[in-house]
Amino acid sequence: MNQNQNTFLQPSLHTQKGFTLVELLVVIAIIGILIGLLLPAVQAARESARRMQCLNNLKQIGLALHNYHDAHHKFPSAWRGYAADGTSPLVFGNPGWGWAAVILPYMEQNNLYSQVDLTASISAEKNKDARTLFLNAYRCPSEPSGEHTFTLHDSGLLEHEHEDEDEDEHHHEEESSLDETTLFAAANYIASIGTTNIHDGEHYEDGGIYEGREFKSDGAFYHNSALGMEAFTDGLSATIFVGERTSKKQHYSTWSGMPAGDGCIPAIVSGSFYKGFNNDGKGHGFSSFHAGGANFLFGDGSAKFISENIDDNTVRALATRSGGEAVSL
Repeated sequence: MNQNQNTFLQPSLHTQKGFTLVELLVVIAIIGILIGLLLPAVQAARESARRMQCLNNLKQIGLALHNYHDAHHKFPSAWRGYAADGTSPLVFGNPGWGWAAVILPYMEQNNLYSQVDLTASISAEKNKDARTLFLNAYRCPSEPSGEHTFTLHDSGLLEHEHEDEDEDEHHHEEESSLDETTLFAAANYIASIGTTNIHDGEHYEDGGIYEGREFKSDGAFYHNSALGMEAFTDGLSATIFVGERTSKKQHYSTWSGMPAGDGCIPAIVSGSFYKGFNNDGKGHGFSSFHAGGANFLFGDGSAKFISENIDDNTVRALATRSGGEAVSL
């Protein structure tokens, strides 16, 4: 053979190798399928972590409430409200500071607590910096809203839909008596007042919650309450203290307290189980973005997840402090 023939028989050193277009599309499709299978698992793991962090937040709140009790021999009020004389009870009166504000020293928030004037109205200008300070300790990690402050108008407390016609009348009358522009820090944890409707006080036979009368309820907290452990005859481990409410389910909540006003304004710091637990916030209830239910703090300091499908009678029994029911989760 001549030299040209030898060259022709030798394999080419420049032969190109690689994926064909079809092979590349198959690889891309496989990667897409794997991502589609993996993403829900990653999201579920992240939500599980957020739910656990929410439980930890509630446990810290429970520890703070017990430290408050140790110091004062009672648990705090859901909110405090008095008439102009400062001593006569008034449900929608000043100063309005709530349960989460008075436990600040036990939440490692001494610096913030030192800025709060508990004797002055929560709406006072001197308290603006304090009441508008956003605290991660009172925020559920699964809360989708990025807003750190809100006004009452934002919260929907003045204008939102109701299932009961009798509630519409009360909310319609509120619009002229509340300041919609005052800013508050957003939060996700509210005190349980039990099974009492926030509006039940307006149905007292003698004319309602007038000055000099406290709005009492059957739960762990209520207006000007000062309950010691002995009041919880159902047992602390069988009484719900604090639960969640997300801003996307009806209205916002805050850690600081409630401004003077009327109507459903106590819902800004408290919630009721009078409609059971339906996880949509209606009836000034509890709600969560955790799939299938919400986290709750019990009186013994334990934090538990409660399914939104829980029997209404069971959750109402867990919401009362001395109902005599024998129930548990």
